[in-house]
Amino acid sequence: MEQKKRKLPATSSTLLNFFKKKPGPDENIEKSDDVSREKYHVENKNLIQAVQETNKREHFDARKNDIALFIKRDLLSDEEKNTVLTNLWLPNHNYVFPLNEKNKKRGLKFQHKWLNEFNWLVYSEVEGGAFCKHCVVFAKTGGIGNQPLKYLVTEVFDSWKKAKEVFRNHSALEYHTFSVLKSDEFLKIYLKKEPTIVERLDTDRIKQIKANRERLIPIVDCVILCGRQEIALRGHKDYGKIDMECSLNQGNFRAILKYRACGDEMLKHIITSEGRNKYLTPQIQNEIITACGDIMLRKIVKDVNASKCFSVLVDETTDISTIEQMAMCVRYVDDNDCIHERFLKFITINSLTGCDLAESILNGLNSCEINLEYLYGQGYDGASNMSGQYKGVQAIIKKKYPKAIYVHCAAHALNLAVSTASGIQPVRNCLNIIEKYYVFFNTPKRQNVLLTSIENSNEDPKVKTLKRLCATRWVQRYDAVTDFIELFAFVVESLENISNWNDSTATEANILLKAIDSEFLISLQVIQLVFSFGLPLCKLLQKEQIDLREAVSLAEDIINVLKNIRLNCDTEFHKLFLLAKEMSVIIDIDLSTKRISKRQVNRANPDPNLSVEEYHKVSVFIPYLDFFIQQLGERFSIHSEIFIGFQSLFSYTFSSNEEVSFRKLLEFYSPSLDVNNSIAELKLWKIKLERINNIPKTAIEALHVCNANIYPNVHFILKILCTLPVSTSTPERMFSSLKRIKTYLRNSMSEKRLNGLAMLAIHNDITFSNEEVIDELAKKPRNLDIIL
Repeated sequence: MEQKKRKLPATSSTLLNFFKKKPGPDENIEKSDDVSREKYHVENKNLIQAVQETNKREHFDARKNDIALFIKRDLLSDEEKNTVLTNLWLPNHNYVFPLNEKNKKRGLKFQHKWLNEFNWLVYSEVEGGAFCKHCVVFAKTGGIGNQPLKYLVTEVFDSWKKAKEVFRNHSALEYHTFSVLKSDEFLKIYLKKEPTIVERLDTDRIKQIKANRERLIPIVDCVILCGRQEIALRGHKDYGKIDMECSLNQGNFRAILKYRACGDEMLKHIITSEGRNKYLTPQIQNEIITACGDIMLRKIVKDVNASKCFSVLVDETTDISTIEQMAMCVRYVDDNDCIHERFLKFITINSLTGCDLAESILNGLNSCEINLEYLYGQGYDGASNMSGQYKGVQAIIKKKYPKAIYVHCAAHALNLAVSTASGIQPVRNCLNIIEKYYVFFNTPKRQNVLLTSIENSNEDPKVKTLKRLCATRWVQRYDAVTDFIELFAFVVESLENISNWNDSTATEANILLKAIDSEFLISLQVIQLVFSFGLPLCKLLQKEQIDLREAVSLAEDIINVLKNIRLNCDTEFHKLFLLAKEMSVIIDIDLSTKRISKRQVNRANPDPNLSVEEYHKVSVFIPYLDFFIQQLGERFSIHSEIFIGFQSLFSYTFSSNEEVSFRKLLEFYSPSLDVNNSIAELKLWKIKLERINNIPKTAIEALHVCNANIYPNVHFILKILCTLPVSTSTPERMFSSLKRIKTYLRNSMSEKRLNGLAMLAIHNDITFSNEEVIDELAKKPRNLDIIL
């Protein structure tokens, strides 16, 4: 019987080389046919398995796209799914398939032609069997009785005796058919970017949603425009379709839509057609306004919480409906180290007690979703219900949040200093007389006399009318005083002309002429001088980009200048006296002293033998100057005490007193700050200031120089200093917006509408798209489908 060389089961080069080696004394590679295959494999079983395992690892590393890598995976990425379906490893026609344990008796192997006959079939060299690539990716359930899927899906199929029968049956299974469909759908989307079956079935709905959103865009834009420009939306007729031919005032909202529809046929059809869901009603306007306000508020709150340090600023006023409104704002430093003071909302107040106001403030901040653990400052006026030491708002809030330092509004402090100092009789009388001059000339007929006098003169003054004294900010009275001095000659001439009339007005004009005496003229010059020094501080305190150190430094500079004037009062007052003397020539009077008949109780009692200049210097100039210096020092000394702990950040040296005050500051703000590291950082910070030879004048400048990565604790302390409130000017500005938004004709709007319109009008720098507004509206169930 002819013997032939037996085919070996291994396919790799390693296994082939092993069987090509010389046989040992007990081995006979070329066995006869009567030698059983079983005996042969048993003898070499361990060696064959070892070589096969080695070959599997080699092929596993060599062929990354074997399907064995993707079986039993819960989640496959789109890229992996595409690899399984289109880029798996396939054996070529010369590939020799191995003989496994299950088929060794019959010598059956995987047939290459099966891959062509069943296009879903793939062979795994690592597992040594077959899989269905579609079911591996998409089939999760589908077995008989919902049993787990095994062969060809999660387990390898390698029993070749009934292979074709198994393959045909698998092709007819429901879960296999469904997996093939899903594979085809996936490839169309992944490779050709075609819409899914769900999208194709829902195409009409998507088109309708886009059409609905497009029709809302001009309506949303119109509401935003009216809100930004602070104009009313409603008119005489706010219901039904928009009549293109109607002559009635339908309001700004409908008028703008009507104007815009002239060039937009689709919009014209929408707003003039019969039916519902046109989104033109006042209720829809309110929802759009509220959505805009909510979007802007979330952006502000996100920045505040990201800053991790903010102060609350609050002030109250009464609106046109006699409702007490509290304007709540926050002051914080953003990621670019810029200071912002942002309005949050108006809150209706029913009680002005400290407890109720504090509860309203905290509830308002919580409703905005601001983290109150980051509250480091409070800014209010000096009213007892706000600044009270025991039952004031600041005390109640500080009890809950000890790091929230109360700072009395510096602008109010300056105003109180000026108003208190102006309480001396000559100055008070002078200001009241100036106010009466304004009231007298605040009529068309008398104002015309003043204008005629100005036009007939050879001079061309910058101002043509008198100004009213500001009722709240006393330093702002500087403009009224300056304008009166500039128009003094024309005022006197006009009064002389009016005094010749034959009515009661002539009597008033004569009385006002008699009111101009020596004391009035000198007090006028003194007031102008003192107010001129307070005006720069007053204007500076209105700005956002100012910190407490800068305000205190400027107040100290003003005090020092006024003290220097006080030391040289003879020279300084002589200049004022000469100016008053020039004005006395215009009215044709001589400067003189007051006639004193007895000891004065409410005015100074100087020596009657003094000269006119000395008399007014002692009775008007020096008392007013001393009183003003004293008031400024007392009012701003409180702000200086707050600043003591931060002072060590603005010098080269580090004395023992500075270290003690700085440690107290660190302990106060712990555990937000690391005490030990902060001392080291402070010393490094001082070395840096000395190296660059530049001590920052303000906390804002220092914050820009300080690197947060190198000096994190020092940077945070500077941020706190920048965050501490300086004035409540921002909440007071909100009162101006409140008067423009809630007017006599719009005095019954709800609180939500008021806050939404206020956000649109105040925060013009915060931008958002109409798509964001529509997405916000879509959060609420609607008859009009606008959810993409």
